[in-house]
Amino acid sequence: MHLFFAQSRLMTGLVLSVLVAAALWVRISSIGWDGYAGLHPDERHLLFVTQTILSALADPAYAGLSWYEWWYSDQSPLNPHLGAASYVYGEAPLLAGALLARALGTTDWFAVMPVVRSLSSVVDVATMLGVFAGARLLAGPGSALVAAALYAAMPSALQLSSFHTVDVWLAAACTGALVPMIALARGQGNVLAMATIAGGFIGLAMASKITGVLMLAPGLVALGLAWRGGLTARQALVATACAVLALAIVFRLTNPFAFMGPGPLGVALSQDYITDFTGLADVTASPDFPPNWQWIAGYGPLRLARDFALFGFGPVAALLVLGLWRSVCAGTMVALGVVGVFVALTAISSVAALRYGAPALPALAIALAPVIARLGGYSIIAVLVAALYWGSGMVRLHDGAHPRLLASHWLWALPRGTILTNETGWDEHLPTIVRLQGDERHRWPDHDDWFTMQVLDITDPDTPAKAIRWANMLARTDVLILSSDRQSAIMPRLPERFPMTTAHYDALLSGQACFAPVLVLDRGYPLPFWSLPDHWAQEPWRVYDHPIVRIFLREPCFSEERYAAFLQDALRN
Repeated sequence: MHLFFAQSRLMTGLVLSVLVAAALWVRISSIGWDGYAGLHPDERHLLFVTQTILSALADPAYAGLSWYEWWYSDQSPLNPHLGAASYVYGEAPLLAGALLARALGTTDWFAVMPVVRSLSSVVDVATMLGVFAGARLLAGPGSALVAAALYAAMPSALQLSSFHTVDVWLAAACTGALVPMIALARGQGNVLAMATIAGGFIGLAMASKITGVLMLAPGLVALGLAWRGGLTARQALVATACAVLALAIVFRLTNPFAFMGPGPLGVALSQDYITDFTGLADVTASPDFPPNWQWIAGYGPLRLARDFALFGFGPVAALLVLGLWRSVCAGTMVALGVVGVFVALTAISSVAALRYGAPALPALAIALAPVIARLGGYSIIAVLVAALYWGSGMVRLHDGAHPRLLASHWLWALPRGTILTNETGWDEHLPTIVRLQGDERHRWPDHDDWFTMQVLDITDPDTPAKAIRWANMLARTDVLILSSDRQSAIMPRLPERFPMTTAHYDALLSGQACFAPVLVLDRGYPLPFWSLPDHWAQEPWRVYDHPIVRIFLREPCFSEERYAAFLQDALRN
């Protein structure tokens, strides 16, 4: 492909600068997607830990500690694994966000959130620059610019860039490792320098999320291709040693509390660190943990492939994959190796969330550069227009019109004393934290005791006692709230385990339960001129930033005795 600006470094730099500025603007302008209510539970956990760290940094009792003691002692108040606290994410994103907030003098929850989300946006734009660098090695600057734009418009990339979570950091570090791996596989650059840089970025990837260790596999592929290209066995061994050493140093420095210490040479793993990850493994394998039910109820590889194609990479990148068979070279093999290991990780994991495959997104964009290079000018324009159109759906989703926020504003218009019933304690309650128009204060669910709140605990095992309790609570409620379909779409897919709950949802959604729907908010995937229903897509893609919210009012025909008998009959049958 020949573009007029690809022949000039100045023009290429100018176009890349415009692309960077546009990508950064789109991302940062979307960070208030939930009104800073903290509606992403993983992000919320990071923010709670960040608040604890900021409090420790401001505590005079710790003022006398040296930076050495703050960083290398397992008893440091910066340690997210201390005591009963559990932290199973990488420490590098957490500490970077906390230290940035501290440097800016920001400690309030609602002030910290835009700071750390903006940091995620900046990190994701750095990933886009990594895509440009890697694609340039494979197909030149023109194709690299298109590949970078393609990544910038991928739905999951746009989504994750607005969350203060570890996935965007993992993707950035993996891309940083991939670029020197491609150079190594192609015989470009100094072998030891490329291996050392790659190893350092793998260490940072592991400090962002432990699954970054998977980058060792494509690293070995790159080394093998370099050996086939003329690298001697001695050079390969020295390069491997340099990479491993760089990995160990960077991981030790940027994930300090995984180790007992004392000092940087204390490399025995912390027992708190081990305990936290052991607990995580137990939870993700438990059939009694409600978030696991969506996978237990059936989510096979074809559904995962569909969701990756539509909402991970986007359909434009998925279609361009068909041209890869003519473009396989040493560099694309390494990039496809990254795609393969992270998509495979997602597929075999007990939690097949798209975000687990985040590093595969920039890797695929890099691998597609040779395919892009074979396209004509009009085809390139079509690719860019289609990719930007599809990505605009995520930009529109993050415009601040979050269904839970809109529903919360609707609820706050109800009179004092209204009895609200939410479904469960582990999903988000409504109303969520909102700031009403003309009011400088944030309102919480129990603000001024305006509402009487009830919780059905719908995820409890189906029993006769549960039927009686439900009927009694529903008889007293004014408003029944389904803040998402995390229960209503999943539990009926487990009818043998939840026959009574299945019957309840059938009656509620069919109108037979004497509860009338008064508000239904379902944004789908709001492309311009067309809102694509995505209620069939995996839950983690939808539930944080565009869940389906339903609110019902109890009608006079509701009978506590009749409904209890109905539920108990469903349980017996």
